Amino acid sequence: MLLTAPRRQLLFPLIRRYALQGVVWGVVYALLRFGLLHQEVGLLMRHAFIGLGVGLFVGLGEAFVIGSNFRHKSFLFLLLVRTLLYTTVAALWLLSAASLKCLFFQQLSFEAVFQQYVLHGTFILDVGASLLVCLLIIALQQISSLHGPGQLFNLVRGKYHRPQEVDRIFMFVDVKSSTTIAEELGNLQYSQFIQDFFLDLTDGIVLTKAEVYQYVGDEVVLTWPLPVGLTKAQCVRCFFLMQRSIEARKDSYLRQYGHYPRFKAGLHGGRVVATWVGEVKREIVYHGDVLNTTARIQSLCNELGQELLISEDLLTQLPPLSGVVATFVSTLNLRGRQQAISLHGLTRGLRAAEEVSTKSLSK
Repeated sequence: MLLTAPRRQLLFPLIRRYALQGVVWGVVYALLRFGLLHQEVGLLMRHAFIGLGVGLFVGLGEAFVIGSNFRHKSFLFLLLVRTLLYTTVAALWLLSAASLKCLFFQQLSFEAVFQQYVLHGTFILDVGASLLVCLLIIALQQISSLHGPGQLFNLVRGKYHRPQEVDRIFMFVDVKSSTTIAEELGNLQYSQFIQDFFLDLTDGIVLTKAEVYQYVGDEVVLTWPLPVGLTKAQCVRCFFLMQRSIEARKDSYLRQYGHYPRFKAGLHGGRVVATWVGEVKREIVYHGDVLNTTARIQSLCNELGQELLISEDLLTQLPPLSGVVATFVSTLNLRGRQQAISLHGLTRGLRAAEEVSTKSLSK
């Protein structure tokens, strides 16, 4: 797997989270197994070290084995693969840790270690506990992925349980000619086409610190806290990075589907209300005219012959856009709003295209 700069930004924090969770669970296991009182620091350190190793192996396995090769497999198949993989890894890691301890501190041979720890010790119990830790870490990560990065922590600490006003930027991204492509491909193949499209947007999303708010059919809604989206014009860079990613895989799409996804987007920002909703399924939602306005801006892309439209309200807050040309194209009159919204089309020049290609996606 090509480890591009965006991919590193996605995978390395993920592996780090797995490792830290492994340390925590290793210490918790030691406290539960040996009692909460009169704990030796050395004992806790050893279990923290073992937990660190287990967490690292799980993170590497999820990033480079499971995530790369088994993305479309069933849940039961993945559970079986994970159980076999992480049981084997845990057994080898525990045996290695025990061997190092005995060889260097107790001067015992490997045969003696095997007799003491594997045949007459707690090896099976430790492997089972390590496997349980692996599955707990994975379960937490899967739950977190359903809500988005950081949102599980927000749910636990009660943020947004009461409606709050926040300033955010939104981008509505939609596939062009989606109806025509869907009719030609059929429902199942078109669904796979859209899955691949969303997957190939990941690098641009990660690199610009965007959050996926919603997937709606063949549309994805991205959002940034206002300061994050404005910094280095991240919200604008995101579009061109995603566009470059799709262009890089154009031939692959044409070979597999006979089409490649061209898309359009609308950008706008402002104050919205954020809150948790739902009882059966909990999620953060944003309410406000900003979302309706952004959706309306995106819907005008075809009519105005633009791939990326941005409101003047947001454009004036952005830093200078290197290599990107902003052109006034129209105004948008909204019901209930006295002042019309000026719309600008954003296009990249040769310099912008080179920057996106060489600095971001080729690292």
